[in-house]
Amino acid sequence: MEPVEIRVHGVGGNAPLTALGSGTLEHATVPCTGVDCYVPPPSPEHLLQFVNWWRTSRGIAGFAWYLATPFTLMNVVGHMAPREAGRRRRHSVITQLMSAVLTVVLTAWLIVTVETVLEYAPGLRTRQEWGEVLATFGPAVALAAAIVIRAHVMKDRHIGRWLAWGHAVCCLGVAAAVLFWKPSRRVHWSHWPNSASPGGVSAPATEQRLDAMIAFVVVSVVVFLVLAALQRTAAAAVVALLTLLMMHAAGALIRLGVEWLMKYLDALGAFADHSSGILQESHLLRTVTPPGQQVLLLDLVPMAVLLAFLGFALAFACSAVLAERRRPGPDPEMSPAVRRWNFVHNTVTSLPERIGSALWPTAGVYVLMVAVLLWVAFTGSWGGWPLTVTLVITNIAAVVVLAFMLMLGRAHAARKVFGMVADVAGFWPIRYHPLAGQSYREDVLKGLRCELAHHSSDRVVLFTHSQGSVLAAWLLAHDQSEEAPPDRPKLPPKGNLHLITCGSPLPSLYQGFFPLHFDDAFFVGVRYRVDRWCNAWRLTDPIATQMPASAAPVEDYSLPETDEADPRVHSDYWIESELTDWVQARLTGPSTTPEQVP
Repeated sequence: MEPVEIRVHGVGGNAPLTALGSGTLEHATVPCTGVDCYVPPPSPEHLLQFVNWWRTSRGIAGFAWYLATPFTLMNVVGHMAPREAGRRRRHSVITQLMSAVLTVVLTAWLIVTVETVLEYAPGLRTRQEWGEVLATFGPAVALAAAIVIRAHVMKDRHIGRWLAWGHAVCCLGVAAAVLFWKPSRRVHWSHWPNSASPGGVSAPATEQRLDAMIAFVVVSVVVFLVLAALQRTAAAAVVALLTLLMMHAAGALIRLGVEWLMKYLDALGAFADHSSGILQESHLLRTVTPPGQQVLLLDLVPMAVLLAFLGFALAFACSAVLAERRRPGPDPEMSPAVRRWNFVHNTVTSLPERIGSALWPTAGVYVLMVAVLLWVAFTGSWGGWPLTVTLVITNIAAVVVLAFMLMLGRAHAARKVFGMVADVAGFWPIRYHPLAGQSYREDVLKGLRCELAHHSSDRVVLFTHSQGSVLAAWLLAHDQSEEAPPDRPKLPPKGNLHLITCGSPLPSLYQGFFPLHFDDAFFVGVRYRVDRWCNAWRLTDPIATQMPASAAPVEDYSLPETDEADPRVHSDYWIESELTDWVQARLTGPSTTPEQVP
């Protein structure tokens, strides 16, 4: 029997050696001019192994994860189901409806973007019917085919066939409705604004047609608000609404960028020719590009979404500050850095309980914003600096989005932040939207089980950090499931297996946002599967707290900050003396034979 310590890292694209901790490489005591000399990191006497599970996404496949973000988040919403059976069924049905609306929204924006291209496609003026079919069924058929093919190719990801075909039918249904009903050819309804004319300039009589896409945007948001109210799960409602708004903003910015490109090609005489493209009267989901001083309301959608996000951030920040003031005053000896991170810790760990408090203030901000937008559109009384600032921000955002797409998402800061979000969202298997990013969970658990099985006869301490603790706990909690195949690799017996969770979001976020999956039985299952369980956290760690009572007995360590001017926050648990001593004690102490395990 050999003592083994296995370390599993958290999110963020960590290299294997990061599990050594950032404080282990030190300068030599006697410096030498001209070179840097270092003392190698200390190695424990026992066997030390690192498990690296980070998602491997490169090139086009990596960029596809960006495109799948809204659908991945909607898939996460589906897994936020409550424990009660009745509410759980309602949550599942409403999430499926939201997912279908999200697919309809994607199809609409694809049609609008293709129409923008075809307005400049030479030769379509004399082939009007072909142009209309191409503009509607072209993107819809392509999207439906991608959904169905993905479900059939990725059989190992268990994407429901009925789910895929249902969303494919939604795509084709939108295309058929647009082609045969032709919403933007309808006579302009006097109670609905057309494209705005700044400075009070009247729109020409020939332009009095329904601005159909902006109507579609507003109606889809209202539908989501109604579904969110019926869902009665605040966290799921917030994520779903922000996901829809994000998709509308991205669609509007991409369409604007495509229009710039086609105008530029038209000016160069390269392929694009506005005079021979689809007739303006054939536009289906969008109005024609407004002439003169008119402004297309569709191009103001990103600004409206930005205001909605700012409204949510402001409402939540006010709620967090008010809640912090009700807490007992902080230790006056705390440094400003520690006090600041302690505030972040209190805010994030209470997020599941308080996120609903920001939902309705945000909805109020959004309704007020829409009212102002409609007033501007009806009266046409805006111009000057408000219009200038709005259009400048929108155009800058469009440039950033296009540059990001051309770079395939290789901007370092964006990749780092997105990688962390994807590492969390990718934990959940695809159940609620066929275009969600594929889950890494089963692959990682299979590999982690294989590694632990190699040491099934050894004494093992599984040292896990952040998201790594979620993966390890999930593996342990479901290890003795009745649905498990009998031939899968066996983990070390309970008496030889010990667990450390540090910086863990299990009790703070996962139990709060996903109560169905991380209930008391889950923590009991984890505790039953190991001999000793140690949990470490800091008051400055944004996501970590002590384990719930259902996990008892757990050895909880609230670790102090050794350097208050530069707190460790969520990192460097690997080198905390309390934890390294705990590991050493478990690996050198008396072992328990399988016969002694209860």
